Amino acid sequence: MFSALFFGIVNGPLSTLVSLEILNLGGNAIDVAYAITSANVVLIPASMFWGIIADRYHLRNIIILGFSLSTLFLSLMYFTYSIPLLTLSYSIFTFFSVAYSTPMNLLVMETSEKSKWAYNFSRLSMLSSIGSLIGLILSTLLVAIIRIFQVYLFLTIFGIMALGSSVLYTPKTIIGIERTSMLHHKESFLTRLKMIPLIFLHFPSVHSFKMFKLSRLLRKPINYLPLLYLAIFIFYISSGLFNTVYPVSLYQGNLSKSEVLGIITEGMLAQIVTFHFTGKLLEKIDEREAASKALLLRGGSYIILGIVTLFPSLLLGAGAIFYPLAAGLAFSTYYSASNTLIFKAVGGRRQGTTLGVYSTLVGIAMFIGSLLSGYISHYYGFITDFIIAGTLLFISSYIFRYIEEG
Repeated sequence: MFSALFFGIVNGPLSTLVSLEILNLGGNAIDVAYAITSANVVLIPASMFWGIIADRYHLRNIIILGFSLSTLFLSLMYFTYSIPLLTLSYSIFTFFSVAYSTPMNLLVMETSEKSKWAYNFSRLSMLSSIGSLIGLILSTLLVAIIRIFQVYLFLTIFGIMALGSSVLYTPKTIIGIERTSMLHHKESFLTRLKMIPLIFLHFPSVHSFKMFKLSRLLRKPINYLPLLYLAIFIFYISSGLFNTVYPVSLYQGNLSKSEVLGIITEGMLAQIVTFHFTGKLLEKIDEREAASKALLLRGGSYIILGIVTLFPSLLLGAGAIFYPLAAGLAFSTYYSASNTLIFKAVGGRRQGTTLGVYSTLVGIAMFIGSLLSGYISHYYGFITDFIIAGTLLFISSYIFRYIEEG
């Protein structure tokens, strides 16, 4: 499992580093949006491809292959001095970086007793998150003394460590457990979605989307699942609008690279800490209520951070306060609540079709949000982009309050 820690160090700060490097190379918010959108688009075929591979080949070999090739393309980013090449390298890295997520979850189920699954999945998730935090802290310190493309080379060391630990300590297993096994255990399901919010057992057909017909959306309680998906769809559009260009807004507001990464690091720290308390919170209140309140907090934080872009002197202080609220407390509460609702929904319906529709919608939403963010912020300002993102979360919050489980 320590390979997940090492690879988290690589993966955690990379999107922010790529965004900042694009700006250093003379790019703007649109160029950053293209890079992040490209990586988001790659997630769809990558999650499908590596999922199929996990059903057919040895899990250990897939993990080793994923770490090997992603580390290779990370090292090649050291030699990229143009925005198109950096975007391409980052997209290819993303494709191979998701290879380990499904096999790692299945490996936990194959190599440990069922009574220990909850503990081991919690440990896997925690190690990955701590790795991301360490990577962000190291990057925050390193960008103050070396160039970003040199940081890629430093992170490559941890990619090699992830590869080495996977070769030495990942056990050999038979091809036994299929991906559907992850859907029957809550901890496995939530851990897998936390790594990548896309799960394709098979690609859905056009008929699978009939649940979104207007006649069904207006009728309770059969509108529960489509409205739940719609609320999550809106969330991912909003997140794409905000997260894609938030580091850009800070850097173009005259914050240093270390200050930008410092704010992102603080958000990750808040997220790790608050994830520990969300379980107890969800024991006291309904998941829909928890998700709704979390979205109000996240949406309000987005709007405040948007307004603050008009006052550059306040960017650092406001970011240190409201970004951890949005990325920490609000996100962890929403994510735990919404994914629990998805887990319950998948358990009672056709799993392949249900998850296929869900993952397709999430993928489309990530694409739309990240792509539009560049154009909106470039032509109409970050304040417009962030206010739209916050307003969308208010709409999503209302839907969570409206839906009734059937």
